[in-house]
Amino acid sequence: MKSPFQKSKPLKLPRLLSPLSLAAASAAAALCLGAATPAATQYADLDRADWQEDAAPPPPSYSLNGLIDIEMPRASTVRMGLDPDTVTLNAETGIVRYVVVARGPSATNAFYEGIRCATGEYRVYARQVRGSEWAPASDSEWKSMRGQVSYPHPYRLARDGICLGTTPNATPKEMVRALRSPKGTLYD
Repeated sequence: MKSPFQKSKPLKLPRLLSPLSLAAASAAAALCLGAATPAATQYADLDRADWQEDAAPPPPSYSLNGLIDIEMPRASTVRMGLDPDTVTLNAETGIVRYVVVARGPSATNAFYEGIRCATGEYRVYARQVRGSEWAPASDSEWKSMRGQVSYPHPYRLARDGICLGTTPNATPKEMVRALRSPKGTLYD
């Protein structure tokens, strides 16, 4: 019987990359990363102080059918949903605009909003009580999404698929796909 402490044959390990092969693999990886860089750098200057917002188009029509639910605090009696057909991206300014609908026990209201991923801000352009005309928002300046207790849904939309870090997701179609996916499985 062989003792477990007896010397055995050395294991044959697979051949590792030579320094030259490793350098070639690193260069290929850098080229691949470099090819993806223009998409990310497209939005690199959107947080500059001299950034200018474009004129927001009028609020689009929306539907209550097919809304994508937005996670809200458990104690909230209001349900929020995003109309996927209203999501737009202005590639020049980096602004993602959309319509969200708030449904509560006594009313249904819609909000035409925008998100700037580059600065982590949101803006409300207009509001509508169901059955009425759109009204311009009186408090329409850009505000930070973080720390919003009474208005948490822009942060959740940004986190769940509208933004990829400080850049907008590739296209409105990709944003909607990410928002519809089970949370925590895409882009985490």
